[in-house]
Amino acid sequence: MKTAAAALVFLVTLGIAIPNSSGRERSAAVAVANTRSSGVLANAEKDYWEFLQKRSLDLRLELGLPIEELPDLSETRAREDAEYGVELVQRLRGLREVELSHEESLSLAMLREEGRNLLDSHRDYWLTFPVTPYASPMRVVHQVFTSWRFRTPEDLDRYVRLLSRYPAFVRQMEEKLRAQAKRGIRVPKPETALVAETCRAVIGEPAESLFFVRSERLEQEPEQDRATFAKRVEGLVSSRINPALESLASYVAGDYAAKAPSAVGLGQYPGGRAYYQRLVRFHTTLDVTPEEVHRLGLAEVDRLNGELGEIQAAVGFQGTLAEFRRHIRIDPRFVPKTADEIGERLLAAQKHIEAKIPFYFGKTPSAPAGIRRLSPDLERGMTYGFYQAPTASDPRGYYYYNGSSLADRSLLSAAALIYHELVPGHHFQICLQKENSDLPSFRREAAWTAYTEGWGEYASSLAGEMGMYEDPYDRAGRLVMDAFLCARLVVDTGMNALGWSRARAVAYMKENTLESDTQIATETLRYSCDIPGQALAYKMGAAKIRDLRARAQRALGPSFDIRRFHDVVLGSGPMPMAVLERHVDWFIESERLRTTSR
Repeated sequence: MKTAAAALVFLVTLGIAIPNSSGRERSAAVAVANTRSSGVLANAEKDYWEFLQKRSLDLRLELGLPIEELPDLSETRAREDAEYGVELVQRLRGLREVELSHEESLSLAMLREEGRNLLDSHRDYWLTFPVTPYASPMRVVHQVFTSWRFRTPEDLDRYVRLLSRYPAFVRQMEEKLRAQAKRGIRVPKPETALVAETCRAVIGEPAESLFFVRSERLEQEPEQDRATFAKRVEGLVSSRINPALESLASYVAGDYAAKAPSAVGLGQYPGGRAYYQRLVRFHTTLDVTPEEVHRLGLAEVDRLNGELGEIQAAVGFQGTLAEFRRHIRIDPRFVPKTADEIGERLLAAQKHIEAKIPFYFGKTPSAPAGIRRLSPDLERGMTYGFYQAPTASDPRGYYYYNGSSLADRSLLSAAALIYHELVPGHHFQICLQKENSDLPSFRREAAWTAYTEGWGEYASSLAGEMGMYEDPYDRAGRLVMDAFLCARLVVDTGMNALGWSRARAVAYMKENTLESDTQIATETLRYSCDIPGQALAYKMGAAKIRDLRARAQRALGPSFDIRRFHDVVLGSGPMPMAVLERHVDWFIESERLRTTSR
């Protein structure tokens, strides 16, 4: 028979009023219900964290966990992930946010969203390509081998065992492409050459391969083991790894490319239009349609063109706006002469903003920030570069920049770019998240695109408030970067949902951005063939953060503190935009209580 306390807990959990009970009984029942809900949530968090550690190679690499397996790209694995998503949602179904603390309620909302996203991992399996430069797991797989730390003889054996699994990993990519082709789903023809080139960039002479381990990395290994180890690695590279990569590259460049569609975008595939709508929701975490995003992009690009025209007038340039764009793109002041000059300009911008940080942020990360050049095998397929968070083997966070095709690498937006990528952008956001030991483990590793890229874009615009764009050309650099991100809203939705050709997208970007032909070529492929929808997150996320800041300023008036707002936005880590909205509303009420209790 149930006890009275148990019955009370049951009623409270269902949200049913408890008649004829004393305040003490009601309080006790609520406390028991809250404790139960917190326990269920904590167990779900722990289980999900263990799931992530099993599945994510990035995570294992970052945490310094032993890596014995490479990613499983099979449909079976996608189905297993979806089944886990069902289980996770079921476990959380009975929990109520009113029974949890504020931070616990955020965790609950995020776990539910993670579970729903996992449900789609099997449904959309055949519409995802494993070989495109941004979406492919090859980059992180290669990082596993190039960052491997050798301390004991066992590390040599472990390296060889994992390397022996690499050919099967490559074959799995080829097998999926073949199975997709049978379903009428192929990587668009314009992307196939890039995929083949990316694969062939990894092929090399055994002693020059990225998998070959230089002697300086083996200083802690016994001398007598090094030669044997080198021969084993060279043998794997020549007999198994290079042939597997060449097989994949030849297939993509041959019969596969010959039958690939000339059109781009997800809308051309069976189920592709619905999948793109899910990607818009996934990347923006907002309930918006591709058409709404498209219209917003068009309006923003028009507005920014007007502001750029004002700068053109201010600097006294005679000519059309298109001519002004061409002028600043080829101006020798903004064309790097060496790859190192790009890095130097980025570093100068980073140092320029650091003195202003204390006026806008109460908390800053302890991890230092740095700048490095991309490896050559990645520069061909990436327009810019990427931010790499600190890892177990390197405590510094880096922005890896693209140092190729110098004539196409305008330095005009270098400052705006580094404020997005490093300080106070991704480096602040990601490192503060990872250094916050109060967050559940899964939240310290979360990466909601609208939040992370939205924060990066917000940080780049915030730099203007911090006095970083006082020179008209610095301001122009910021505007053309903003226009580039807004143009993404137009062309990403255009190519994937509205039937735009790639040529139309290229023409639109040429007319409204400062990007070179080379950059536009790779970017339009990124949106339409590689990671559709992801590029929408930057402006949509930043706009939401701006809206929430304005809401807080209106509500708090003179008591609004920009440092406290930034600290609360960054202090609980990435989250979907709807959850961030709830978090900011909580901040507003907390600030009201704090100021009235003084």
